[in-house]
Amino acid sequence: ADLTIENTIVRTLQTAFPDDKIVSEEEGQSGSDGDFEWWCDPVDGTRNFIHGIPLFCIAFGLTYRSSPVAGIVHVPAMGQGSTYHAIAGSGAFKNQNPIRASSVDVIERAVVAPGLPYHRKDIIADIVGDIFAFVSAGSGLRRTGSTVLDLCWMAEGRLDALWDRDLKPWDLCGASVILFEAGGRVTGPAGEAFDIHQSQIVASNGILHEEIVGVLQKARKTGMN
Repeated sequence: ADLTIENTIVRTLQTAFPDDKIVSEEEGQSGSDGDFEWWCDPVDGTRNFIHGIPLFCIAFGLTYRSSPVAGIVHVPAMGQGSTYHAIAGSGAFKNQNPIRASSVDVIERAVVAPGLPYHRKDIIADIVGDIFAFVSAGSGLRRTGSTVLDLCWMAEGRLDALWDRDLKPWDLCGASVILFEAGGRVTGPAGEAFDIHQSQIVASNGILHEEIVGVLQKARKTGMN
């Protein structure tokens, strides 16, 4: 399924934008280096897909001179299907409807998606420490099993924040534009400026961001994990 979907997306992009570089999770790079670069993830939430859980999506994003400028995330198995999309400076949308991140401003009322990377055996103590910190802060924890979908759900106000690690640019490029355009925020785990090549991120509705970063940093500095 990964390869079939990716092949369709890559061939379509190559035909429409022959001068652009395309980077996809399964096939790697194609095209020439230039100002525009596409990042494609054919199935995010693969384990959900395999088990028939409808929380998986198809994602791709576009960068211009390394800065994310557009994103599309399609969730094919949810009801009639949902498509999140955004272009930098033009707002964020689900299908044709504008979406906006939540206005939750108290961490005790926040719903937060915890980071559970696929390769986690060697860092399980770190992960448990992070989760303990947010449970202690009173946050509710929810996770779809797809970081891309978590970011889109945050963009429409279903989730308020997340932290995650072991991420790739195709996980972050398109969904980050959607969240930014919905009023949210994405940074590195210590609040550093966002880059799609970061392997760890903190994301939020924007209002809670500093507090979310603070909880995470305090847990790591005090040796909880």
